[in-house]
Amino acid sequence: MKQYCRYCSYCFTADDYRCSNHPKGKEPHWTEEDIKRENHCKNFALSDMGCVINGRKYQPRNNTRKSKTENDGFEQLSFI
Repeated sequence: MKQYCRYCSYCFTADDYRCSNHPKGKEPHWTEEDIKRENHCKNFALSDMGCVINGRKYQPRNNTRKSKTENDGFEQLSFI
């Protein structure tokens, strides 16, 4: 699962966006663009309340990659 600060239960709003449980022990100040980026925070906890910005719940996207066995209906031809 991808992690975003805006869906973390430790993220809150003040004059800007802040984290109350940052791994380095400091309270960083972020902009809206910063909390929309993917992160790899050790203290991430998915919030039950949803996004800090608009309150929507996190819904992961479906994987849209094609499998290696799919070939769009075409078959490989060999010439002898």
